[in-house]
Amino acid sequence: MRQEVMRWMRNGRVVEMMYIDRNGVISKRRVKLMKLQGDRLVAWDVNKQARRTFCMERVLACLPTIERASGREEGIG
Repeated sequence: MRQEVMRWMRNGRVVEMMYIDRNGVISKRRVKLMKLQGDRLVAWDVNKQARRTFCMERVLACLPTIERASGREEGIG
């Protein structure tokens, strides 16, 4: 999945991600991938309009959408 994440990041894709947090709560997120630092994925949460950091080992699934990021997110562009 790491290679796909890097490709989607380079292509400016918004992705839908299923994530399980440290308490076992599963959530579905629409995020713009910003950077991958070791095991940490930094992204802009489209719905919450906020920057988030995710642990890659807790990403359950990640698929690109047809939507491209606008570049107006905080810290992007």
